[in-house]
Amino acid sequence: MLQLPPFGAVITKLRSGTRSAKGAALSEFAPALFVVFVFGLLPVVDAIFIGINYASARYLNELQLREAQKLPRSKCIDTSGSVISGIPKQWRHSLLGGLADDDQKVFTQIDYTPVPWQPVGSNQTVNFWFVSISTTVGFRPLLSVPFLNGIPGLGSPIVFSVVGRRPVENNRFLNE
Repeated sequence: MLQLPPFGAVITKLRSGTRSAKGAALSEFAPALFVVFVFGLLPVVDAIFIGINYASARYLNELQLREAQKLPRSKCIDTSGSVISGIPKQWRHSLLGGLADDDQKVFTQIDYTPVPWQPVGSNQTVNFWFVSISTTVGFRPLLSVPFLNGIPGLGSPIVFSVVGRRPVENNRFLNE
């Protein structure tokens, strides 16, 4: 018949045995992986998307500038016109515009200024104007890092304001 050792003898046997240190590295891997993932990988992905968001805001500004330099001034400064309302609406339905914050409106300011210099030559027009457009857009972070809530772009929304300037193609459009 098989006889079992008393209960206390089994516990002393386990304590007296030598343990290998090979398992200690494996037990520390999970917390280290969590720290590297949360504080390393997620902020890097969000930082990449900050650059993509800025490029998207700059692209919207260029689209508005391209349209504003060809249209009459009255159509450009109209709040329901294509420059202030139409282009941002179409941009929001694109892939890059889909990253923008839905709660925040795209703010566009249009200004017409004459050139700060006098053109050289007899065939140059003295009445030479620039159209300047300031576009302000808010973006939400792609992956919100819970411990970095106060940092714009990583835990909270970030706002970009982009200003572009181009010459007006037809100066007759300034008074229309």
